[in-house]
Amino acid sequence: MPKTIFPHYPRDRLAALASANALRAIREGLLWVMPCLLVSALFLVLSVCARLLGLPDALADLLASLHRKLSGIMPLLAGTSIGYMLSIRHRLPHLPTALLCLCFVVIAENVLAPYPRAAATLTLFIAILAPIAAVPLMARLHRRRWTQLAPDGLVGENVRDSLNMIVPGLLTAGVVMAVLSAALRIPAIAQVDIPLSLASLDSPFASGALVAALNSLLWFFGIHGAHAMAPIMDVLDQATRLNATTAAAGYESVYALNGTLLGAFAFIGGSGATLSLVVAILLFSRSESLRVLALASIPVSLLNVNEILLFGLPLILNPRLLLPFVLTPVVNVTIALAVVQLGWLAPATVTLPLTSPVLFNAYLGAGEHLVGIALQLALVALGACIYAPCLIALERQRTADSTVYFKSLDTTFPQLQEESLLYAHDPVASTYANRARRRAEVSRIRAISEYDFYLEFQPQVSLRTGLCTGCEALLRATGPEGTQQAPLEFLRWLAQADLMRDVDLWVARQAVRQCLAWRAQGFTLPMTINVTGATLTSPASLDRLIKVLEQAQGQVSVELTEDALVEDAGALHTAFDRLHGIGARVYIDDFGTGYSALSYLHQFQIDAVKIDRSFVLAQGHDRGALVMSGLLRFCEALNLQIIVEGVETEAQLSALASSAEIIVQGWYYSKAVSGDHLVDFARRRQEAPALPAQLSNAAAI
Repeated sequence: MPKTIFPHYPRDRLAALASANALRAIREGLLWVMPCLLVSALFLVLSVCARLLGLPDALADLLASLHRKLSGIMPLLAGTSIGYMLSIRHRLPHLPTALLCLCFVVIAENVLAPYPRAAATLTLFIAILAPIAAVPLMARLHRRRWTQLAPDGLVGENVRDSLNMIVPGLLTAGVVMAVLSAALRIPAIAQVDIPLSLASLDSPFASGALVAALNSLLWFFGIHGAHAMAPIMDVLDQATRLNATTAAAGYESVYALNGTLLGAFAFIGGSGATLSLVVAILLFSRSESLRVLALASIPVSLLNVNEILLFGLPLILNPRLLLPFVLTPVVNVTIALAVVQLGWLAPATVTLPLTSPVLFNAYLGAGEHLVGIALQLALVALGACIYAPCLIALERQRTADSTVYFKSLDTTFPQLQEESLLYAHDPVASTYANRARRRAEVSRIRAISEYDFYLEFQPQVSLRTGLCTGCEALLRATGPEGTQQAPLEFLRWLAQADLMRDVDLWVARQAVRQCLAWRAQGFTLPMTINVTGATLTSPASLDRLIKVLEQAQGQVSVELTEDALVEDAGALHTAFDRLHGIGARVYIDDFGTGYSALSYLHQFQIDAVKIDRSFVLAQGHDRGALVMSGLLRFCEALNLQIIVEGVETEAQLSALASSAEIIVQGWYYSKAVSGDHLVDFARRRQEAPALPAQLSNAAAI
């Protein structure tokens, strides 16, 4: 059993966590706020550019003011969007629920107003958590009859939905106020402060590593790190502004750690410094899907936005990439701070948002010096080296899991490539669900790959002469413990794995090998093998099949089921012509049980039909006997050779009557046997006495 660093249990637990309603709502809700964050960041960047270009201060101040106001309403937008997502989960009216969640955030802001330090720290977290608690409560209340002000049928749907949310909304608002008021009576909550202050920036290495790691850990669970840490990021931006004030006064800047340094040199490409991951994928990954995903993410990565990678790989809840995802920004901020402390780079004095363009932010953050660009490029390269070992390990794991070798069939099963698409609803949960499905599929295929495959041969006996006139090669398998495996079970999984072409060709090679072995013993017997329509309609597979079968000089023919006839008619005509060209014959297997083969018999050059066992069993009833008789007459009229399958009793044998020669394949004569035993069976049939009189008469009718 292959070893794995990450056992299934933790991954399955992460998959369950990825599907949790609360986390999904936070991920999707905060993702909806992303355009607003980018617009807010754009105003700040434009404000900086206006000052650098010497444009009027009023314009720069206006742009900066717009940035501050938009940033101030982010908790409201977050609470509204998360509430909307949860309203879908709980089947509540969407817009009324979302707007009520906005109201709850406003209530929280007002209740926290007398406690400014607690408000600065807790407002955003309350905006995220309030809908998670409030929406399920409103859903429960909404289902109670006494809360419904507008019964169905009296007013329009929108009016009804709005009215019926009034009572649940009022009661929930009261609960929110009561809970917050009670919580603020606890000193530890009322006096809670931002875990980072300007004083703590005196130890920049510890604080920088803590902020970088915390941001990545939050994003690992799908929570927008910088957004969730808005109070901390505000302190870091305040440090940048203080640096600017100090520099303008002619003094040396104080705070090496600040918001601009993080955006320019720690979060290069977004949380986790994932521009380095993009570089690592392009350098070390052979997966086409990963490379396409990396290329698609480059434009937004240059704006320090990496949602395509976060939700596409996904990076969220991906244990294989957790270590470099946390470590890379920590290493980046540590090196950047060391460069500042050594005096090679001046502390940043220009306030830039985290979403400022790469290179541009490094140039401005370094005081308009090229050393900042050089440092940023070096950090991207170093980050790629940090991501590389985990990515290579991921590639090895992917390669190990992606192909399963069948030692008996001498073929491999290639696992479906990991999807690199953004799923319509929740990409993380959908991706983990698809991974679980693929793991189950690969597990079954891996078990089948341990089987020993071989052929057995079921004799076909002429009802007229009693001689063995042919046989059908049947695929068999033995498990590792030596137990026989049911063909229908493993063939179904092989078909789902798209391996039937390989199976068909392996069976053909084994059948031809058996024919050549018989010929060396001075024994010949026609044989049929089962072939799928996919093999016959694939030019490459057909070429390989023809090369194998022509060695048998017409002794090995093919059977295909009726449903294969509905595939590419032109390709099947070509396949049948080529088979006839090497002396092989074409049989229709399970005749009468699939698609309407009667309409196809005149289109294709069919040599023989095999009547399914179900018609033999039905002969015990009058209508069944009539159907069997009709099938036999029909085949006689078309001058088709007739093979009847599944004959097990003398009564079933006696019921067969046709003026044409009927070939019987069934347990009445023999089960499937090995190649050596078939030779003995055929020779015994040559020495067998003549048929009983009643069977001879029946066959002659």
